[in-house]
Amino acid sequence: MKVQVKLIATYRDLLPPECRGKMEIEVAEGTTAVDLLARLGVPIAESVVLVDGRTPDPDQPLREGNVVCAFSATAGG
Repeated sequence: MKVQVKLIATYRDLLPPECRGKMEIEVAEGTTAVDLLARLGVPIAESVVLVDGRTPDPDQPLREGNVVCAFSATAGG
């Protein structure tokens, strides 16, 4: 199934430059946001993670079309 990933601020560098911080990615059934982001190298313990604009349950499997967003919890001004 396909989901979108949006990485913000310094996390954008974890995706290929042509993606400009967002991309669609194929994941297996049962994959969680944490599974996906860890696979991309996102430091989970230091991150804010959202699925469709909300904080997910860590064990919540992703669904087709979800938008997974992550950014550093220390980012900002």
